[in-house]
Amino acid sequence: MRRQDYLWLLLLSGSYLLFYLFNRKGKKRKKPARRVDRPLTRREQKAWHELQSSGFSLAEIHPALPVTMTVGGKEKSFNYEGNFIVTRGGKTYLVKVVRGEGPLHWPTLRRELLLDHLFFQTDGIFFYQEQKGQLQEISFSFQGEAGPRERLLRRAALLVISLGAIYLGYLILKGVIL
Repeated sequence: MRRQDYLWLLLLSGSYLLFYLFNRKGKKRKKPARRVDRPLTRREQKAWHELQSSGFSLAEIHPALPVTMTVGGKEKSFNYEGNFIVTRGGKTYLVKVVRGEGPLHWPTLRRELLLDHLFFQTDGIFFYQEQKGQLQEISFSFQGEAGPRERLLRRAALLVISLGAIYLGYLILKGVIL
C-alpha cells in the first residue's frame, strides 16, 4: 500500500470513531411491546378521562421494562412497571396515580418519579392525586444534559473537522503539502 492509502484509511477510521463517540449517548431505548392484557384500574381511569378531555391519546397501558439484577452471582429478574403512557403533539408522558395528600414532599416519591422518568424516557410525567382529583405535570432537567442545540453544534463541528481532514488529504495527494 502507498502512503496515501494509509492516510485515507486513518482519516476514515478517525471520522467514524468521532461519529460513533458523539452519537452513542443520544440513543433512545427500544419501546417495550404493548401490553393489552390488563385494563386500566378505576383510579387510573379517572386520570385518563381528565387527560382525554385535554386531547391526549392513550399510547400504552401498564408499560413494563424487564430488569435483571445480579447480586453475588445470582440473577433476579423482574419487570419495572408504570401506570400508563399518553401522547399529544409528539410528546409522551407517563401518568403516575398516587393516593394521599401532599405526596410531592415525600423524598421516596420524588426518587420514584425520577426513576420512572429515567426508565421510561418520556418527555414528562403527569402526577394524579386521587384524593384531590388534581393532575400536575412534572418534568426533570439535568445540568450535564446536552440539549438539541449543543448536539447540533457538535455534529456541525465534527462535519467541519472531517471536511478539513479530507481537504488536507487531497492537498497531500496532489503534492502541495509534504
